[in-house]
Parts: sequence; C-alpha cells; structure tokens
Amino acid sequence: MTNQGRRRAGGRARTAASKNAAPKTAASAGAVSSSTPGRGGSRRYAGGRNGKKDAKGRRKGWRKFVTWKAFGLYTLGMMLLGVAGISIAYAMTDIPEANAFARSEATIVYWNDGETELGRFSAENRETVDISEIPQACQDAVVAAEDRSFYENNGFDPVGLVRAGIGYIQNNGSTAAGGGSTITQQYVKNYYLTQDQTLTRKVQELFISVKIDQQLDKDDILASYLNTIWFGRGGVYGIQTASRSYFGVPVSELDTAQCAALAGILRSPARYDPTLGPENTERFQNRFQYVVDGMVEIDALDAASAETLVPPEVVPEQNTNMYGGPNGYLLQQVRDELIDNGFTEEQIDTGGLRVVSTFDPQAQSAAIQAVEAERPQEDADGVRVGLAAVTPGDGAVVAMYGGPDAVEQPFNDAIDASVQGGSTVKAFTLTAALEQGISLESRYSGNTLTDPILGPPVHNQGDQEYGEAIDLVTATENSMNTAFVDLTMQIGPDSVVDSQLASGLAYAADEEAEMRQNPRVTIGIGHVRPIDMAEAYATLAAGGRHADWYTVRSVTEPGGNVPYSVEPAPESVLDPGVVADTTFALSQVVQNGSGQEAQNLNRPAAGKTGTHEDLTAWFSGYVPQLAASVAIFRGDGETAGTVSLDGVGGYDTTTGGRFPARIWTAFMAGALDGMEIEEFPEPAEVGEPVNPTPTPTPTPTETPGDDEGGDNGDNGDGNDGGDDNGDGGDGGDESGDGGGDTSGGDGGDESGTEWGGSEGGTGETPTEEPTEEPTDEPTSDENGNANGGGDWGDAGGADR
Repeated sequence: MTNQGRRRAGGRARTAASKNAAPKTAASAGAVSSSTPGRGGSRRYAGGRNGKKDAKGRRKGWRKFVTWKAFGLYTLGMMLLGVAGISIAYAMTDIPEANAFARSEATIVYWNDGETELGRFSAENRETVDISEIPQACQDAVVAAEDRSFYENNGFDPVGLVRAGIGYIQNNGSTAAGGGSTITQQYVKNYYLTQDQTLTRKVQELFISVKIDQQLDKDDILASYLNTIWFGRGGVYGIQTASRSYFGVPVSELDTAQCAALAGILRSPARYDPTLGPENTERFQNRFQYVVDGMVEIDALDAASAETLVPPEVVPEQNTNMYGGPNGYLLQQVRDELIDNGFTEEQIDTGGLRVVSTFDPQAQSAAIQAVEAERPQEDADGVRVGLAAVTPGDGAVVAMYGGPDAVEQPFNDAIDASVQGGSTVKAFTLTAALEQGISLESRYSGNTLTDPILGPPVHNQGDQEYGEAIDLVTATENSMNTAFVDLTMQIGPDSVVDSQLASGLAYAADEEAEMRQNPRVTIGIGHVRPIDMAEAYATLAAGGRHADWYTVRSVTEPGGNVPYSVEPAPESVLDPGVVADTTFALSQVVQNGSGQEAQNLNRPAAGKTGTHEDLTAWFSGYVPQLAASVAIFRGDGETAGTVSLDGVGGYDTTTGGRFPARIWTAFMAGALDGMEIEEFPEPAEVGEPVNPTPTPTPTPTETPGDDEGGDNGDNGDGNDGGDDNGDGGDGGDESGDGGGDTSGGDGGDESGTEWGGSEGGTGETPTEEPTEEPTDEPTSDENGNANGGGDWGDAGGADR
C-alpha cells in the first residue's frame, strides 16, 4: 500500500474510532493535560486561543466582522483585479515605431555666443549586417555576457533580475557579474524607447519585450540587438563598426577571442576599453574571462578550448575628421570636460545636448593666426607651440592652440604638455616675498651663488656677474637667477610653492614635494602646463582673485532642462596690493627688460619670459581683460620639453623673449582688437626694503685714470640706476667694480667709478639715473634685447 493510501486509511480509521468513542465528560471537555509527552507541549483551554471566544464560543473584537473565508475572498479578488489590470495594460501596449535610435539627435557645441556652431558630436557611425555575417562565436559570446537564458526566456527573466540585484550587493556595486535586463529588453530600450530610468518606461519595456519575443525569431532579435548596441569610442554603434574600430577587420573575420573581447566591452566601453589606461586593461581582462567562462557554461565552448584563449590586442581609437585642424582640440576638450562632469559618452553622442563653450571665435582665430605667422620656420622640425588664454576673475578659456591638427597630432600642446616653466614662474616668488613684507626695493645677490643647500652653483645666463646686490624690480626685468634664488633661500621654497599653487599652477604630487625643498623652484625647474600658467597669470590680472579654468559654460537638454552650468566664484588668494606691486615689476620686463617685444601691443601689459636651458621657451603675460601663456618645446608625452631647441629659427639659443613673446603679442593684439585700453592699478609699495642700498661714499667729479686708480673704485656697487654694473676693474689697480654690465671693463683705464663708461675717460659722480636714456635697441640682437653699453644693457638672466 502506498504512503498516500496509508494516510487515507489511517484517516478513515481515526474517523471511525472517533464516532464510536464514549462522550466526553464536562471536565474532560473543559480541559486537557498540559504536559502530554511528545505531543508538542502544553495545551490550551477549549474556550479559544487566549480567550478569543466567550463562554458561548462566540468571536470577540474585530473577529466578529472578519472571517478567514472573507479575507481569502478579498485577497483573491484583489489578485484577480491585478491580473486583469496587467492584462488590460499589456493589451493596450503597442509596439511603437523604431524611434529611440533612429531619431537620435547630435549634440551641438557652440562658441561662447551660444549661437554660432563650433562643432558637433553625433552617432552616425553604424553599419548594419545580417546575422549570417556574424560569426557564431560572436553570437554565443554576447549571449554569455549579457543574457545566458536568452534562448529559453520569453523576453523577460525575473530570476535574472533577482540574481542581478544579489550580485550587485555582493560585489559592492560592481556590474561585472551581469545585469538584470535580457537581450530582448536591452534591444527594446535602445531601439524603441528612451533611456529614462522611470517605472513607466520599465513597464513598457517589459510588455514590449514579451510581445517582441512572441513575434520575432530569436536570431532576428539578436541580430537587431547587435546592430544597434553602442560600443563606445564616440559614435561606434553596431558590431560591424565595433569590429573595425577595435580590431581593424570586418565582423566576419573575428576569431573567438576577439568575439569574447567585444562582448565584454559592450557592457561599459568607458570602463572596459583597454586602450584607455591601465585600470581599464585590468577590468578588460577580468571581463574577458567572465565571458569565456559563460561560453563554457552555456555549452558554446568546451573547457579545453577555453583554456587556450587569451585577451586579444585591441587597436586604439582612430580619431575622425570631426577633430581635424586646430579647432579639433577645442572639441576634444569640451568632450573630456563633459565626461568629467558626469555626462556619459552615449548621452554626448545621441542625447541632442546643446553645449555652450567658453571659446571666443575672435580670440581663437587670433591664436591660430599668431602661431602660424610668428612660429619659427628655420630648423624647426618637431617644434611644438602651446597657447592658452584665460579670462581673469572667471577662468573661462577663450582660446587654445594645441597643435595644427588634432587628428594627425592628438597630443594637445596646451593641455597635455607639462614642461619646465623656466623664469616665467618668478612672478610667484615676488608675490610670496611681498606677502611676507619684503618690498620691491629689497636687494639680493647678482653674483653666482654657492651654497651646500643648492648643490651645484647657481649662475645667471652667460655666467654674468652684477655686483653685490640687485633690487627686485631690476632682477625681475632682467630675469636674474641668482637674486631670485637668494630671495627664495630667505623666504623658503615652501612659501613660493604655496603662492604658485594658490594662483593656479599645479605639479605632480611627487614633484611638488621635491619643489618644496628646492630653492631652484623659483627658476622654473618644475613641470607645468601652458593652460595652468595662463590660469595663474589670470589670477594676477584679476588682482589676486583666482578661478579654475574651464571650457564648458552650460549644457541644455532637448526638453529645455539645464543639467549643468558654471557660475564663476573667484576666490581671493593674494592681497591686491601685493598683486599691484608684482604687476609693476612685470610691466618693467616689457618696458625695459627681456620682454620688450610685447611693447608692440601698444597698451599696458605685464609679463615674464622664461627659458629652461635649451629645452623650453615661454612668455606669459596679461592685460586687465585677458591673460595668456605661450610655450615652445620639442617632443610629446614623456619626451615633451626634453629635446634641444638649439638652432631653431636660426638662433644658437631659443629664448622666451623671441618667438614666444612674438606669438603672445600677435595673439593679444588680435584677441583684444575692439576692446578698450585699460590701465593697471598703481603700485602699492608693499613691505619694507631688505638689504637696502648702502650710502655711497662721496667721490670727486674727476678721477685720474693712472696706474694707481685711486680709491674711488670702492663705490662700484652702483646706485638705483646702476644696479646691474658689472666688472670694470681693469682700469686701475684699486678701481674696484665699475663699468657697465657687459662692457667688460677693459676700457676703464681712467674711470675707476661705478658709472665707468665703455670707453674709459673721465669718471662721473653717481647720479640717480644714467646720463643717457636707453635706446630702443642698444647694440641689440634680432630680438631687440640689449647686449651691452651700460647698466641699461641686457642682464643676461635665466631667460631672454
């Protein structure tokens, strides 16, 4: 007899026994034993659980109105109503026209006027293929990666959703274990619906997926999915285009490993494209193995074959003509900034966004023309020019020259290049010193510095020697290394770095730590980018108010919503008086020093040249309305700024006062055309002098130039007008320091005074100013920089 039969027989026996049993007594009816062994513990009174019934067996409380039978009927009714509602909604949901992808709208980028188009990002890069052209290995790999129950489910897999939720929690938010949507659902979402994450859209997706699964063959669904799915890289849609982009071959030629790689990448191209960085490479390898394991699981690949598969090499993305020419760098930067601010690549390529950039068409045109007209031509193979211009107090980048063509040269010389800044960074040593109360009248060494803390001696360019002490204005206009290193040793390199960073410069973390310990930070041994240099100089132009640079002003969605916009909020990082004095010193670079090329701008300007050895040449400067920086170097990537510039343009040495200053001046002239001329604030004369000029000993008006040379040579330290005086002691035995800074002193046969002339003769009593004003080009080179003839001559600083 079966167990079921036994159960039924036993039941009947118990029933019969109960019928023949003697009637229970009142006592037995009222109570039973409370401790019957093996029967589940204590028993309760027959009057009901916890006295829920009265003595007559009637229900008490809410149980008088609700019975289990009524509750069951209510629940059943609600379920029936729910099923009916779902059935009605399902019946009323029609499969829409294919419009989600077919109507995808290009994202348009505008110039800063918000009306003129700069360029666009679109999703037109798609090629449809028949399922017969797609290798079976690719079909299996995609199923293994995205929906392993694809051939069994009805377009919707509840178990898959539960599994995805559990996997998401267990993997701390990682999606590597697979998603909850089936391939059919993903196809419906991409081809028929929108990307909105709403309950209504999810319900539509479910109903349409079930209907699609009923109407189409699985191969048709899979083919449609593979022809519409996004593979990243800007606008790569469909497996055919993806195959060409990632492997350089049509999809029909892909092998099993390549198929598994593509199937892994499509989940999140920005995370799994191995060409985008080492972190992506590791994720790509893990994802590849996940797909291969899945192919074994669904019996599409045997374990032995799976063991032989290794991640294939992926071809880097090839830029399209959309990024051609100099303006291609602008579009690429806009795209990068959108991604950095949370927009996905798919949104950018198909979302129909309207992006207003900060780039000004007049300024950008001026940048391109200036570089093309003024860049070196002779012996200039491999020479790079980076230019960036930033609006003071706002941070908006109005112009940028990253190279001649962003397709042929993806490396952006304005943003990607990090090269040694040379003496251009001396401006921020001035701000650091002024913040500590050291005035521009303070004087520091003009001679070669030797100190154990420095390591090798610090020289001025050409090993020039300038006397005992040089004031900071003269040291700035003539870019004297020794004076600035001497100053930095006093105020501390840490304070110099703080001033640099506050203004907008940036170093790699390890380099920053090194710069904080090295007084040579003041002469630009650290690596900086032109865009950051422009930002830092914009802080000076804004009177000490700093704003981070940016290139995207606002983003508007098709419906008019504005999910992103920039409202500049500059921060005051430098005292306005400190900046006013710094600006005065930098204006003297243009008026009297190594940046005289900028005088051709014909409006007040402040700036600083910079040259690091023979590897980089800079000019950075500003007017009240605009700041810009120009750098010239050779190489890209890790080699940027490591290849010699000697001989470029026909010069033995390429300096900041030549081609960079010429490009800067030409650019600013074009960018500022039509703007009013504005003046800088007056100097604030912040701080007190350190190492002030000693009181000179009175000297006679004439000094014989005989062999004795007299005692007058002791006054050779110079006065306010002759701080640069070099060695002129050859004229007399005790003549001391006299002569001009580059006169060599050989003509000092009869001078012996601090203002000794280049030809000797009768000495003169020191005066506040030289007896002759400097000419525009005193014995100058082709850059117009003076090479000799008194203390107004070229100082031979770290940059020319």
